[in-house]
Amino acid sequence: MGECFFRLFRADLFNLNTSKKIVIATCGTRGDIQPLMALARALTRRGHQALIAAPPEHGARVEDYGCRFQALGSDFTELLSHYPQVHTLKPMISFLGILRREIRKQLAQLPGIIENADLVLGASLCCGLHSVAELVGVPYGYVAMAPQILPSAHHPFVALKTQNLPPLLNRLSWQLARQLDRMNFTALLNKERRGLNLAPVKDILGHILGRHVIVASDPVIAEVPPDVAVDTIQTGYMHLQTSQRISEGLEKFLAAGPAPIYFGFGSMSTREQEGLVALILESLKQTGQRGILCGFRFDETGVADSENFIFVEDVPHPLLFPHLAAVVHNGGSGTTATAARAGVPQVIVPHILDQYYWGDRVSHCGLGPKPIRRSRLTSGRLAAAINQCVSEPGYYDCASRIAKEIEQQDSRRLAVDYIEKTYFNG
Repeated sequence: MGECFFRLFRADLFNLNTSKKIVIATCGTRGDIQPLMALARALTRRGHQALIAAPPEHGARVEDYGCRFQALGSDFTELLSHYPQVHTLKPMISFLGILRREIRKQLAQLPGIIENADLVLGASLCCGLHSVAELVGVPYGYVAMAPQILPSAHHPFVALKTQNLPPLLNRLSWQLARQLDRMNFTALLNKERRGLNLAPVKDILGHILGRHVIVASDPVIAEVPPDVAVDTIQTGYMHLQTSQRISEGLEKFLAAGPAPIYFGFGSMSTREQEGLVALILESLKQTGQRGILCGFRFDETGVADSENFIFVEDVPHPLLFPHLAAVVHNGGSGTTATAARAGVPQVIVPHILDQYYWGDRVSHCGLGPKPIRRSRLTSGRLAAAINQCVSEPGYYDCASRIAKEIEQQDSRRLAVDYIEKTYFNG
């Protein structure tokens, strides 16, 4: 008994001595935060001190899940709300100015946030973290939610909508992006680095990615290409175990008829909410399906719930999606992964950036029909895609097979093992 106690004491002492302070910093929406919360909780269970630094509007939610939080930058959700119609060119150009200001804020705030950290991990649009880590001498890594952020001949630069280019043009897209960016964000970052007495970087994307990248996406849907230059591990998407519940009203709606279709476009704001809702309801009429409309911000008193559709403000996707006939969404990495894990077909309506990539991957894998760009969305096209999902058994068969493969992954354990092996073992 004494020997057993000694072993337990020695194990506790070892864990105490090897506990590390790890700061995970990001700039993005709720979908960007949730997998990082899952990672932070996994690190904490392994005995580390994990802190999430993110836009201030996420603080209450992060802390409700038992994670430590530090505000970083501006209210990102509020900033996005001022740029409706993000699938068009003008708002995208305006948004670049916001990102430039956020980089300056990150460089100003991060030194205090990462003080005494043993490791910092960046994600999404946290472009200033690597420079600050270099300044204070802290190891740095990056968490990517999509393989497309990694330069490769197997996919185009992330800002391009077209996904079926030949390898030569894919390479050219990355080269052109680097050249253009040297006059924009790379130049801005190097100006700030000079003020910190840091040497200039060649391109900001390579600097943001660093030497080691955790790719938190499911390889069965989108594998990391073999020509990627940096060290990577693909863990699979890191799902956050939710403490939410489906509301009583939604439970009654689910029980009152056939499995419905989910419609939700996340943080993709639009001035045409009423028109979009009318389009969705018309597609339901054409297909004879029931629908759940999530997150629409217009005055819902103008369109009341009915036996065929219901409006919800927020709903836990992992709990809801297994009860659906299909999921219609904008192609965020988290919603794509959650629908795939639930084993239901998807219709993707991409608005911006990697959403076009996920739309292509979902179609390529047989999880759903070809994506419909937001600028080309009509009730007829949406109805046709919904009919494909619910009438062709191949989509359900493929979704079921992929869900089983995803279920076998332990993405959080893989990520934590990689972090400890890469940064703390020797």
